[in-house]
Amino acid sequence: MKKSRILAAAGIATSAALFLSACNDTQDDTTTVETTTATDAAEATQDDTADSAEEGRQEAAGEETQDDGTVTETTVADDAAGGDDPVFGAIDAVMADYPEGIIISIDREDDTDAYEVDVVEGDEVFELKVEEDGNVVEDDREHDGEDISYAQDTTVSITDAIQEALEQHEDGFLDDAELDEDNGTLSWEISLDDVDRNDLTEVRIAAN
Repeated sequence: MKKSRILAAAGIATSAALFLSACNDTQDDTTTVETTTATDAAEATQDDTADSAEEGRQEAAGEETQDDGTVTETTVADDAAGGDDPVFGAIDAVMADYPEGIIISIDREDDTDAYEVDVVEGDEVFELKVEEDGNVVEDDREHDGEDISYAQDTTVSITDAIQEALEQHEDGFLDDAELDEDNGTLSWEISLDDVDRNDLTEVRIAAN
């Protein structure tokens, strides 16, 4: 009888030891999985942050990453080929050089994607040329009180005015846009061409 009790006790002790060992193994496995998961999540966050920073740098530099990983530089002409009016690339190029400026006119040169641009900054009007590669060249500058006054009074940017005109005529491309005053009313006079560079229509957008 005593021997049976001893064997039974030994069996219980052995089972308890095996159970505790299994619990410890499970805790170790759980800790390992949690640690690995946390590490993977941290690495993924770092990768996403790095990717976002690189995308922001490329966008500011006018670059794009192709599917094969090749980085290419985009130009004003590339915007047109992609279906976007290249005038917006030209406007961005001017504003990068004249961040406090107000563009009062922009005119696309015939059969090209180069633009002549007048921008008011401070008490001067800068006459610029934006080449097809996005390079901005200053041709002249002058003090024109009337143009400066118009620029200060407008509350609708040339970008917003052109976008509104293109929303009204989705098949159009900008030919020229100019801030104009008529009987005390400021407005944007916008001329649009079709995709073949033929005259499409003229639109007036309120400037304030």
